[in-house]
Amino acid sequence: MNLSKKLVFGMFLSVSVSLTAQTPVNLTDILIQKGIITQREVDSIAVTSAFNEKENIQNKSFIIGLDFRPRAEFRDGYRTLPNDTTSPAFFVSNRSRLLFTYQSKGFIFHTSIQDVRVWGAEGQFSKGSNLGIFEAYVEPSLNENFSVRIGRQKLDIDNNRLFSPANWSQFSRAHEGVRLFYNSEKLSTDVMGAFSQAKENVFETDFTSPTNNYKLMAFHHLTYKLTKNIQLMTINVVDGYEHKTNPDVLYLRATSGGRFTFTKNDFIFTTAAYYQYGNDLSGAEIDAFYVQPEIKYKWFGKLTSTIGAEIQSGDDAKNPDNIYNSFVPLFGVAHRFMGNMDYFTSFPKDVKNGGLVNPYLFLNYQLNKKLSIRVDGHLFYTQNKVVDTKGDVIDSYLGFENDFSFKYKFNEYTTLDVGFSYLLAEKSMETLKGGDSDNPALWSMCMITFKPELFNYKKL
Repeated sequence: MNLSKKLVFGMFLSVSVSLTAQTPVNLTDILIQKGIITQREVDSIAVTSAFNEKENIQNKSFIIGLDFRPRAEFRDGYRTLPNDTTSPAFFVSNRSRLLFTYQSKGFIFHTSIQDVRVWGAEGQFSKGSNLGIFEAYVEPSLNENFSVRIGRQKLDIDNNRLFSPANWSQFSRAHEGVRLFYNSEKLSTDVMGAFSQAKENVFETDFTSPTNNYKLMAFHHLTYKLTKNIQLMTINVVDGYEHKTNPDVLYLRATSGGRFTFTKNDFIFTTAAYYQYGNDLSGAEIDAFYVQPEIKYKWFGKLTSTIGAEIQSGDDAKNPDNIYNSFVPLFGVAHRFMGNMDYFTSFPKDVKNGGLVNPYLFLNYQLNKKLSIRVDGHLFYTQNKVVDTKGDVIDSYLGFENDFSFKYKFNEYTTLDVGFSYLLAEKSMETLKGGDSDNPALWSMCMITFKPELFNYKKL
């Protein structure tokens, strides 16, 4: 069919649709009788139109999801050692999250609204507001390989050691910025830029955050499949912080490194290493490092063993200098790597700038499709010299933590997690965390997570 026929047929088709309710005249029959168009051409256009309409419907979806997570915790030595004057704590916290996702060809909109509270904290009549936005972004596709994500978004990168959504926290962590993605068969990479402000200013861009949030941040992340068994990953980050009293001074901290991974059947060997440099919040020069070797093996298809260690550099308190040697793991998760009792989550504060060495052994046994049991063991050592109140260097060995947990999946949207942990602390731990190392430190929790899909437009 030539272009003129298509235009004429299109106009007549539009008119026929509007007049269908008013007259029984079939304009397509008139076009056929006049010889303007053939019946075969009419049938072809009708099939094409129906196919395009069906394809457009199938390429659109609107999904509403729920994340409802109450968690009960018993704490008697969580994050700090107990003593003879302390008593255990017990409470229930709750996260309620509604997730909305619209997706069409070349475009995604996602937002999640969350409410976090402790049961009973506001009484029977809620007066405060715990409602907030966890994520809110759009992601248009530039072509089949490129897309850009704009807005508030979680950063779930590599093994989460430098960038993590911190899902264990009921609030979790997200960043606001612009992120560009590229994906191909062997190479995937993304780059992001973020700039923070406390309000809409008329003049100046001063930003001093009480929570030590960055004024600006940029990173580049790349993953490349070198061979079938070898994968390389790199991360380069720069985050900047404004001087507390002089807004014209901006301190930039840089972190560069990556990961090598070798996979062969049920065997995985990986090593990550990062170097940190630039200036810290006080302006001191940074010279710090982090190394994480790890071996993972799956036995008989059910038991997965992971043995590894984290080595974070620290400062020598006995011989201080002007160089800052304490590595800070940026915006990563510690709960997964350094024990469920969260003794080491805020660096370098939790180790008094002494760094940390954390050899670990993880055992995860999958009994069946629904039930898995996990046992984690951690040894903790200071990486460099730390002194007590008398100025004496403490023993580098801090203690041993053992974490037990089991996960039961009732169905595709309901999961039960139960955990118990204890810490056998040494005297040197008292210098870092206070309390009495002779008292056993205990922690346990019970958490149930509901993550159903409430509504899905594509399934209607």
